[in-house]
Amino acid sequence: MRVVFLLCFLSLFILAFASTAVLILARGGSKGVHLKNLRDVGGKTLLSRAIFAAKHAHLKDITISTDNPLIALEALKNGVSVFKRSYVTATDWAPSIWGVQEFLSQRPDIHVLVLLQATSPFTSPEHLKLSLTKLDQPKPYDCIFSVTRSFKLRWNSSGSIVYPINFNYKLRPRRQDWSGEYIETGGFYIIRSHIIQQGFLQNDK
Repeated sequence: MRVVFLLCFLSLFILAFASTAVLILARGGSKGVHLKNLRDVGGKTLLSRAIFAAKHAHLKDITISTDNPLIALEALKNGVSVFKRSYVTATDWAPSIWGVQEFLSQRPDIHVLVLLQATSPFTSPEHLKLSLTKLDQPKPYDCIFSVTRSFKLRWNSSGSIVYPINFNYKLRPRRQDWSGEYIETGGFYIIRSHIIQQGFLQNDK
């Protein structure tokens, strides 16, 4: 019975990963840091580090979407596919969802997309594997994304008025008194394709 259960579980696991692909958006026209995706960090480019994380999470279908030949060459050196990104989706005013939708329009076979950020060099394969497992367990989710927990007390201003955003200053919490907030790191987003088709990278599920 245990063997049968294990084989069924492995079959489902393999099937889920078969329709899962990794996309790394790596345009060449960054104004802040020129060709930042090719910058060396500890002997490896940021792009190759992201590819390494995806490969060691046992993900096989990995594509770099880029408009730059040097970035494309780096992708090919690392043994992954290249998608020619259009001019419009590679501009600095284009949101990431445009680049994601452009890629998926050519890949209708993909059911789950892992969007990896090359400029987050500490994304670990273990976090990717765990997150992919959690996408269906203990219940199905539409998206999973990387966050960090913050206990910072935040303020804002309107004219001459300054006011707290996430706490009551009359009942100022100690760190141990509240669970903090989740702040996106941008490291990775795992999204079911039907959410992307609706024009989003996330929803409330």
